[in-house]
Amino acid sequence: MKKKELEGDIDLFATTISPLVDEDRIREIAYRNGWSVGYTELGTPSITMNIDGVDVRVDLYENILDFYIPSQFFDVCKRSICVEGVDIAYIAVECWAVLKAKRGSYSDLAALSMLKQFVDSKELAFDLNLVKNVSKMFEEEEKYILDRLRSVGFKV
Repeated sequence: MKKKELEGDIDLFATTISPLVDEDRIREIAYRNGWSVGYTELGTPSITMNIDGVDVRVDLYENILDFYIPSQFFDVCKRSICVEGVDIAYIAVECWAVLKAKRGSYSDLAALSMLKQFVDSKELAFDLNLVKNVSKMFEEEEKYILDRLRSVGFKV
């Protein structure tokens, strides 16, 4: 956790623009800023930008298709922090873990394994009760989510 470099990508859940409907607009913005555009595993756009010599990939998602997220998820999971005068909204790490387990790709399970290491080493606090409560919001997928979390060592 003490690393200063970003590993992996940033998952951005768009609320004011549709990554699918507004893809041309996203490409235009990326082109104007010298960023490249690709696609996520789910087929939504991703943007790669170079910040201080480091390529940062931002995957854009929205609440449709196979990756629907119940509205109460955001009520429970949303957190915010002020960084240099800018309010940034994000989701609790426990909720991020539930989303990774929901999707369940190889890279998601690898990310969950790394998260488990941080939790085990006490570098990161982790509320298993929040994980269980949030998993219930996904009703028919709850069992799969919890099974995937157990597969990497979480006792849920």
